[in-house]
Amino acid sequence: MLKTLHIKNFAIVDEANVSFDNGLNVITGETGVGKSLIVDALSIALGERAFKDFIREGYPSAIVEAVFEVKRDKLAKIESLGIETAIITVKREIKLQGSSKVWINGQSRSVQELKELGDLLVDLHGQHEHQYLLNEEHHIDFLDQFAETNNLILDVSGKYQSLSVLVRELKERERDASSRQEQLQLYAFQLQELNDINPQPNELDELEKERRVLENALTISEQATALYQAAQEVEGSAIQRLNKIISQLEALSTYTDTAAMFLPEALAARVSLQSIADFAAEYEKEVRSDPQRLSEVESRLKILNRVAQKYNKSYSELLNYWEEIKARLGKQDDPDWSREQLLTSIKASTELYSNACEKLSKRRKQEALKLSATVVERLSHLGIPKARFQIEVEQEEQENGLVQFQSKRFKADDSGMDKVTFWMQANPGEPIRPLARIASGGEISRIMLAIKSAMSGKDGIGTVIFDEIDTGISGRIARVVGTELRDLGQHHQLISITHLPQIASLADSHFRVEKHFINDRTVTRVRRLNESERITEIATLIGDGTPGDATRLAAVELLKRED
Repeated sequence: MLKTLHIKNFAIVDEANVSFDNGLNVITGETGVGKSLIVDALSIALGERAFKDFIREGYPSAIVEAVFEVKRDKLAKIESLGIETAIITVKREIKLQGSSKVWINGQSRSVQELKELGDLLVDLHGQHEHQYLLNEEHHIDFLDQFAETNNLILDVSGKYQSLSVLVRELKERERDASSRQEQLQLYAFQLQELNDINPQPNELDELEKERRVLENALTISEQATALYQAAQEVEGSAIQRLNKIISQLEALSTYTDTAAMFLPEALAARVSLQSIADFAAEYEKEVRSDPQRLSEVESRLKILNRVAQKYNKSYSELLNYWEEIKARLGKQDDPDWSREQLLTSIKASTELYSNACEKLSKRRKQEALKLSATVVERLSHLGIPKARFQIEVEQEEQENGLVQFQSKRFKADDSGMDKVTFWMQANPGEPIRPLARIASGGEISRIMLAIKSAMSGKDGIGTVIFDEIDTGISGRIARVVGTELRDLGQHHQLISITHLPQIASLADSHFRVEKHFINDRTVTRVRRLNESERITEIATLIGDGTPGDATRLAAVELLKRED
């Protein structure tokens, strides 16, 4: 339960400290004084979105702090958040500059952690919750809370995840197999293409060299001839001149040993020149202009260069790729999985998941009847005596649905295979329709209260807050609603913001929100009322203005009444 709430520099609240009690706590006050700011502040303390507009003008930050007491038997719910104490203090600071800060029992925590804790501590029901009830997507949540299906849902969710993994694996395997087959077909085509071209190691370089020779055959022949003539053939060639030098060295060597020393080098030079002449003579014979061969070489070069460009590889990489696809095509099977084995696993997992969904659905249908009957009973007590309230639990057939049940397949997910819809007939003679199409503001408030009453003690939440649950009701029904709230307070701590004296008079603790003008600024104060002040406040609510003797007497009567 919520023990205390401390608010500082929050909107028009400069500072407020409120201590709440067990049972029904009622908050009243004139329109516009800031009653809903109490709920807003508590929402922020519980992890809801914090806007900088909440910070009081002229201050750098706003602070909201709440202290809760958790019953020992409920501690297990919050242990997963690392909280083991029965007294929990949550604090949040909203700053103009920078992000807000969160503390839980003095330790810095994230807003998400605060939100998770808040959902376990408080059920805050404001006007937006009416829309929550009218949204059919949330009807299953109300039923599951009443039916206490958490363990069954966890079982369904676990089996759904297991089945989803297998189904996803099958799709990926089949997609991979299809992709693999397409790839193998591509490899086969590429292999045939490369086999037909049959590129050889070093072939590209050799062909480039041959093309250069063929393209320059005439020039090469002329140069080889000139080289041969310069070395040996013409008068005064290098060899002839070198022979004359050798003769002179031989003649001189008879007179000096120094000349003899150069003779071996001259002889070696003659051998080299002779080799050059021989090369030039032979090369000149080999090199001949051959247009046909040049055309063949150029055609082959174009083929090799084009295929390398097509595969976006260098010539050496192309040869390696050729060998690689030969090896890949030699091993086409994927030994890592068996389709039949995987299908068998999926069948077994589908059966387990379907059984879990069927069990959950059966529980929902059983509990839907109980909740429907309880809500009808509560609605009769709340002034809708002829109401019919029906909860429909149905399934949607789907050709490829995950759940297989009674030879049919149904759409399903981690919450099971059911779609839950609330139907209602408020007045006799009218057809029963989906709840969203028939309920007025006053009716939806009472329906929500009837559902909350039906689920008393089942949600494990200590504090329930109703922000103007009395919207659209008045008179005798208002008293009935107040009585229902008081009875609900036996299972929860209730905090209710109301403008109806019939409800306010049934409070165990009564708080008034007041607006004052202090030091040229508007401030809001929250204070607990004593018995005398309660009479004045309820009389004010009855008369909608300054209370007189008649409204005071009426207020006293309301406080004395036993319902």
